[in-house]
Amino acid sequence: MAAIVFLHAFGSSGRAWQPQILQLGDRHRALAPDLPGHGATPGPFSLERAVASVRELIQDEPEPVHLVAISGSVIVALLTALAEPDRVAGLILSGGTARGRRGDAVQRVMMRLMPEGMIVNILKGMYSGGKAEHLDQAVQDLRRAGKATVLTGLAELGRLDLSDRLGEIKAPTLVLNGAKDKANLSHAEEIAGGIAGATLRVVPEAGHIWNLEQPDLFTRTVVEFVG
Repeated sequence: MAAIVFLHAFGSSGRAWQPQILQLGDRHRALAPDLPGHGATPGPFSLERAVASVRELIQDEPEPVHLVAISGSVIVALLTALAEPDRVAGLILSGGTARGRRGDAVQRVMMRLMPEGMIVNILKGMYSGGKAEHLDQAVQDLRRAGKATVLTGLAELGRLDLSDRLGEIKAPTLVLNGAKDKANLSHAEEIAGGIAGATLRVVPEAGHIWNLEQPDLFTRTVVEFVG
């Protein structure tokens, strides 16, 4: 049975995939590691260290794995697929980008000037999927990761451009984007257009971290694609 590896957003942790892990049960081997600087994994965070940690994880699997990534970790999944094409059986990429976005620099400057508590208050609603039952966990994860980790992730993402390398990815790919997550729709279209055979699906009534907003639909989407 090929493993499904779930990669969390920058500032979150593997706990954000708990609904999917629980729903998959014994049907699939599901893994949700904490990236460096997040959850229980020591920092500091860098894209290089994040990709290295995922590559190390999947080397131990007897079969190629499916990578499921959301938000900033989409870039980690793309870099892993480029570095380990024979170890990646499929990609499910939601709400991510293959390169820095217009306005990223302004966003980083604003966040750098904000106290960490203000950043947590701004992001906690999105990182909890708008669900009260996930709010405390989102706050804990954001505080544990800290302002520096989130800023580092955004800064490294802003300097990277994989748009010219998307054509190198051969793994079957499903690109997802919440209909309410309008800021990332053009980036989802770019990723889907750049990877041969990729499918783009816009999810009605879904926002950015929609695996927590609509956990049943997200899990079902993963299972259907993997199957």
